[in-house]
Amino acid sequence: MNARVKATQVLAIMAAMVSIGYGNWTDSFDGGQFGLQWTFVSFPQVTGTFKQTIEVGEGGNPYLTFTETTAVSKGGSAFAAGFGSSEKFKDVQVNATVNVAGDSRYCYYGLIARASYFIDKDGKLTGVAPGFVADGYILHVDYSNGPANVAINIEKVKMNQNVMDKNVAASIPTVLGARSFYAQLEVVGAGPVTVTGRLYESKGGALLAQVSFVDTDAKDPWEDANKAEKVFTEGLCGIFAQNEQGDGEPDGFKCTWDDVSAVSDFVPEPSFVIDNFEGYADNAGISAAWVDNIGGFDYTFLEPATVGQGYKALRLEAQNQFDPYTTDATYTFATAQDWTAGGAHHLSLMFCGYYVDPKKEATDKYGCNTEQPLYIKVVDETANEGTFTLPGYVIQTSAWRSWDIPLADIAAAGVDLTKVKSLTVGVGNGTKSDQQGDDIDVIFIDNIRLGFLAN
Repeated sequence: MNARVKATQVLAIMAAMVSIGYGNWTDSFDGGQFGLQWTFVSFPQVTGTFKQTIEVGEGGNPYLTFTETTAVSKGGSAFAAGFGSSEKFKDVQVNATVNVAGDSRYCYYGLIARASYFIDKDGKLTGVAPGFVADGYILHVDYSNGPANVAINIEKVKMNQNVMDKNVAASIPTVLGARSFYAQLEVVGAGPVTVTGRLYESKGGALLAQVSFVDTDAKDPWEDANKAEKVFTEGLCGIFAQNEQGDGEPDGFKCTWDDVSAVSDFVPEPSFVIDNFEGYADNAGISAAWVDNIGGFDYTFLEPATVGQGYKALRLEAQNQFDPYTTDATYTFATAQDWTAGGAHHLSLMFCGYYVDPKKEATDKYGCNTEQPLYIKVVDETANEGTFTLPGYVIQTSAWRSWDIPLADIAAAGVDLTKVKSLTVGVGNGTKSDQQGDDIDVIFIDNIRLGFLAN
């Protein structure tokens, strides 16, 4: 909820929510009927034009649709939610199939966990408008910039206000945005709480993007100034929709869900983080850990990840118009790593390149990246190595993209996955690039981890 409700008077009045234990619920809307006792709420609740219906799509598959036909400026709902049960959950995975529409009402929608709320019936408690007022952790599937620019982000919301100064977000590496995806919000722990959002190609399909943050009772680096909100330890689970584009214009929103579930008896999705770059304090620290191959010069830097993946990233600069015509950074493990432990499936990382309009190159900090391949090299304890390459144009991407390399492919290259000693990320192919003068190309790297197949 990006709507920052200005509460002039907020009383500590919370609706009584009955807890019936920690369990699980699911609804696929089979037979065109609700399988659960759903509760639907919205803010503001003025016109009554927010509706929930079960529709039947191609092949006779039923799904839930939220529609709001009135603009916010005319009293329509800015956001809405549905809770499939009054069960309160602690550790939980909330899941749903979501369909990113291709109409003009681009918006956010997704999942909410550990939520609590009350209904301000006349708007006097908030001083804003009647409607529901909520706390919780939210995963947004964001297509406010259209289905060609789908992203996910996660937020912590307190009294309808996003208390995060820095949203944790990731772009989806696909241009086929007007389609269905499978979304998952996972909340684990109590002190601290780890909140993770994921978007899959489909239920049981490939993981397209993952974002995460850690919430504590202390002042967290992502929180608004002077904020130190307490963690949410339990609450309701459900679905969420929002239209904040252009202050709620055009009119309303339309969002659809299927296979909605809240699951408590799950094994937290394993993900071995190799480096997310959050632990480095400065350039000296990251250049000592990620050593570049160019003697006498520094080409590895710590970058505030203002583009989107967490809060810090690796910035690798390259001047491959000069010998040796490749630039890379290598992380060497103190002890050899067993990448097969736990059933890992692939090596994953996020990257973002640099592209500007050629007409603006002369005035830009870096200028447009030239076409050069991006590569990863994995080396084991006995110097067996496998190198994997993406084509040259990918370093011109201006959005974060994911790259997954199956561990089976690394093993097939002769690398002993039980004794991995180093990992290298680089740009170039050993031949002189088309960079001119002292031009610098740049690639940002983040969230290097071992990934696992979707549940």
